[in-house]
Parts: sequence; C-alpha cells; structure tokens
Amino acid sequence: METVTSKQLKNETGRVLRMVRAGATVAVTNRGRRIAVIRPARDDDPGDLRETDADAWAGIEAALADGSPRHRTWQEAMREARGRP
Repeated sequence: METVTSKQLKNETGRVLRMVRAGATVAVTNRGRRIAVIRPARDDDPGDLRETDADAWAGIEAALADGSPRHRTWQEAMREARGRP
C-alpha cells in the first residue's frame, strides 16, 4: 500500500488519483498517523454516493416538506444563532 502525507495529497491529487484509478490503495497520513485510505471504487459498492442530483434534491425537498420554518427570514435565524434579540 502506497502512503502519502496530507500535504502530498493536496499538492499531488492528480497523481494520487491516477494511482487509485490504476488499482492502488493509498493511505493518507497526517503528522505520522494514518487518517484515511483511498481505494478504487467497485461497481457493486456505491458507498454513500447518491445515484443522481435528482436523488439529492428529492431528499432536500422531503426534509423541507416535513416541517415549517422557525424563522421568516435568514436574518432572524442568524440573530437567534448569535444569541441576539
């Protein structure tokens, strides 16, 4: 398994993704500790990815339909979040 630092991943993302596309599994480290593993996707393992943008919008619309907003405007919501009257 190839190992890259988080800085290397940031600076060489294209190279790392080409390695993964070619079948390699890559461990990502930060300050010497492994924090992630990037592996090739399998066709039979969609993971957490949604099939289409339409699926994502359907989820958003369903969440919005479930409740009424607590605030009439975004300014009201921000005032509450900041603890202001």
